[in-house]
Amino acid sequence: MKHIADVGYANATMKAIAREAQLTSAAIYHYFPSKESLVVATLASVQDELIGRLQEAAERATTLIDRLTAILEEALACVEDYPSVTRFEASISYETSRHPDLSALRSRRREAEETLYGRLVSDAVADGELLPEVDEQSLVDVILSISSGLVYLSATSVPERHRSAVRAFEAILATGLPVADK
Repeated sequence: MKHIADVGYANATMKAIAREAQLTSAAIYHYFPSKESLVVATLASVQDELIGRLQEAAERATTLIDRLTAILEEALACVEDYPSVTRFEASISYETSRHPDLSALRSRRREAEETLYGRLVSDAVADGELLPEVDEQSLVDVILSISSGLVYLSATSVPERHRSAVRAFEAILATGLPVADK
């Protein structure tokens, strides 16, 4: 993952990936017939873990704002645990038009996030946290857009800048959602 994050998908070779993993090319080719199949398997595994961690973080909180904040905190922890994951994903995003399997993975992640945020927003409306007339899909789209922007910032800037942006969004969440008085 780090090699592709460092040099980009197009410039990565199985030989260099094997060297970084301290394996032989033959060992990697035994399990993965192509670079694309290796990347798809790796990214699917990482995405499953990260989405699972975000879902678990959301479940530990009870309000929408607390759930979104918990997700942001867990996302920061994920970036610390996998420092090259956002650069890895960004590098393959440029290749999705030529590699349908990579495109499908990106769509899968987006759908998983949309499902998670959709459930949280829907629960908040049902629980009276958000006004009933809130356009749930539009709010989910805003959250997804901000999430995507934070992922992009993580991939393209220094960790301190990303962390500061997350903190700024947490401050907006604390005061800026159209919440109902209880």
